Amino acid sequence: MGAVGINFGAATSGAGFDVTTTVASIVTNLQQVETPWNTQLTALKADDTALTSIGTDLSSLSTSLSALTDFEGVMTEKEGSSSDTDVLTLTSAGSTASAGTHTVVVSQLAQTASDYSDPIAANDKISGALTLRVGSGTATTIPVVSGSSDTLASYAAAINYADVGVTASVISDTTGSRLSLVSDTSGSAGALTVTQGGTTTTTTLPTTAASDVAPTAAVAASNTFTLPSSASKLSGTFSYAVGNGAAATVNLGSTPLSLTAAAAVLKANSGFSAAGLNATVSGNKLIITGTTDSTGSATINTTQSSLTTTTPAATYAGLTDVTTPASTLNINTGLTAQDALLTVDGISVNSSSNTVSTAIPGVTFQLLSKSTTPVQIEIVNDNTDVETAFSTFVSAYNKVLGDLTTQEGNDSSGDPEPLYGNPIIAQLQSALSMALTTGTASGSVSNLDQLGISVSNTGTLSLDNSTLDSILNSNYSDVVGFLQNSNSFGQSLAATLNGLGSSGPDGAITLALAADSTQETTLNDDVTAQNALIATQKANITAELNTANEVLQAIPQQLDEMNELYSAMTGYNENPS
Repeated sequence: MGAVGINFGAATSGAGFDVTTTVASIVTNLQQVETPWNTQLTALKADDTALTSIGTDLSSLSTSLSALTDFEGVMTEKEGSSSDTDVLTLTSAGSTASAGTHTVVVSQLAQTASDYSDPIAANDKISGALTLRVGSGTATTIPVVSGSSDTLASYAAAINYADVGVTASVISDTTGSRLSLVSDTSGSAGALTVTQGGTTTTTTLPTTAASDVAPTAAVAASNTFTLPSSASKLSGTFSYAVGNGAAATVNLGSTPLSLTAAAAVLKANSGFSAAGLNATVSGNKLIITGTTDSTGSATINTTQSSLTTTTPAATYAGLTDVTTPASTLNINTGLTAQDALLTVDGISVNSSSNTVSTAIPGVTFQLLSKSTTPVQIEIVNDNTDVETAFSTFVSAYNKVLGDLTTQEGNDSSGDPEPLYGNPIIAQLQSALSMALTTGTASGSVSNLDQLGISVSNTGTLSLDNSTLDSILNSNYSDVVGFLQNSNSFGQSLAATLNGLGSSGPDGAITLALAADSTQETTLNDDVTAQNALIATQKANITAELNTANEVLQAIPQQLDEMNELYSAMTGYNENPS
């Protein structure tokens, strides 16, 4: 610690001295004790950066190895091909598939049942009903509702709304528009039975919530309840609220009312009318109408209603085009439901779909046409992805080795790298080198050279893809065992990496970082304690020097007072006129 001199100047000048500068000089001198601590902290932090970087690259090496040692990883990947892609194409070959060749003969493709109506004009009105059944399911009669589902488009919507396992649509061309019915179930299980006319049973169900239309300046607010039939009846309580207004209720009673009667009960209710609401009926719809509102706030809320819909049994005639001249609307068969029929390796297979995923374990293929000759499906190991995984492993290993080699030299400024001479570098190098030759053999595979991986004089790895590809083609299962069997090379190296990196609590990098952290904590505590001591000393020195400075600044005045006292006692005057 250096000495600090204080220049007080001339004692009788009254100028004193610069306390701030003097205290700063003293503090700087006191802080010199922290210099070696801070130097050591800087070095430790550089160590931490280097160790963390090595730990990150060790983690990447572990990840690249796990792609090869994972029981469901790249080594299980398969790819396939078809000898005749006009008959079938391979969709996927998963990890559960086994390499091999399979013979497939396709005698019949699967079909989804479909029916269609005679063509009519798109806007023609229709009446009657169809009864639909899918496979062995329940037959459901779906009637045309006048004013609601009395065109092909609206009747198709009613069929879809009934959710009976059939998708309905309208197909139009130059001959007119036809109702199309397609089973939702493929294959023979989805056989479609369409019968003209039918009888519905009495049903009692909770009323479906109304569809809502918000008001605008030109459109009035409305709520529309759509019932199964114009003959459907309502009972229960009708609840309504307009905008932010209070909710009110109209009791329709327990005896089902026709839609017309229910509308009349609502309109007769004074609160309903006072709220600006009206009730009308259109076919199978009860429509509640409100007012226009440019702000959109006068919406009608009927969600709290507790209504029950009772639809009485009824018998309906077949589907008819009632537009003049009236005519029967015949339903024609489009496609007949059938399963795909094929043999796989001589075994008969039925499939409800042309996408077949159960005939060959782990393999999915698409049937496109019947075959005239057997089709060969070949499932092979995905050598390309495996070779890419090995290449990634070699690169990751060399990256770690490069990190360690770098730490044995100097940086660009000629200064030693942070971990130069640190024993952890030799520990990591030795562990990695030894791990390359550990592990038990798997069949014919006992070392990395057989996989096309060679070790240079500097310890880096190189990969010969042709050698690797050859052994993958000839001894794939042995390569898998070399990586994944108990005590194999792959498992032994994985255990070594777990003991070196920073991912586990006992890894070499983890322990080295923990040791650095302990030292850093001690040094930081020392610096903190020293700074606290210096702060106290600074306050004390500042107070003492301020006092001394005040004394020096007061000396001239004290001398003047002594001269005046002397003059008064002796009559001596220092400054005679």
